[in-house]
Amino acid sequence: MRDSAQPAEIQSSRSPVRTTRPSPGTTHPPPDKPLGEWLEAQRGFLAVYWLDEILHRVSMEPEMERILERFLNLLTRMIPGALDHRRSVVDPVWKRAAELYGTLGAQRGLAAGDIVEEFQIVREAVVRILFQAQPMKYGTPLSLPEALRLNRFLDSGVTHASIGHTDGLFFALFHGNGVSTVPTTKLVAEVEEQLGSLEVEWAAEG
Repeated sequence: MRDSAQPAEIQSSRSPVRTTRPSPGTTHPPPDKPLGEWLEAQRGFLAVYWLDEILHRVSMEPEMERILERFLNLLTRMIPGALDHRRSVVDPVWKRAAELYGTLGAQRGLAAGDIVEEFQIVREAVVRILFQAQPMKYGTPLSLPEALRLNRFLDSGVTHASIGHTDGLFFALFHGNGVSTVPTTKLVAEVEEQLGSLEVEWAAEG
C-alpha cells in the first residue's frame, strides 16, 4: 500500500498528460537533525514520484506495477542510510536490490538505456528535494562530502541495475527463452522471493 500521507497532487497525477509535478515537503530539518533522518521523512515522496514517472513512460499489468512499487519502496528506504551510521550495511543490500531491479527490467523487455533512465529518476527526485527544500544541517547547507557520498551511492544503483539487466539478458538467451515484455509466472515468483529476502534483510539492518 502507498503511504497515505502522500501529497494530494502525487496521488492524482495518473493522467495521460502531466500538468503538475509532485512536490516534496519544504520544511527544513531542525539544526540538530541529521540529513539522513530528514531524508527518511521524505521517503514517501521519493517512492511515489519514482513510480509515477515510470508509469507515465511505460504501461504494465497491475501485477507488475505492484512488484515495481515494492522495489521502489525498498530502494527509497535505503537511500537515507547512505548518510548515517548504516552506511556500512546499506551498500551491499542496495547493490543487490539494484541488480535484481535490472534483471526484472530485462525481462520486462527494457533496453539497457531504458533501465538506466528509470533508475535515474530517483536522482532527479533527490535533487528536487535538496534544492527546493534547501535542507540545513547544524545550521549550514548540505556539505560537499555529503553531496558526493549521496551521488556516489545513487551512481552505484545505476551501475548495478545495468549489471543486473545485462545478466538478465544473458541468462534468457543462454537458456534459449528469449526476452519477452511480459515476465513468466515462474520468473515473477522467483523475483518476488528474492525481493522478499532483501526486504527482510534491510528491515533487520535498517
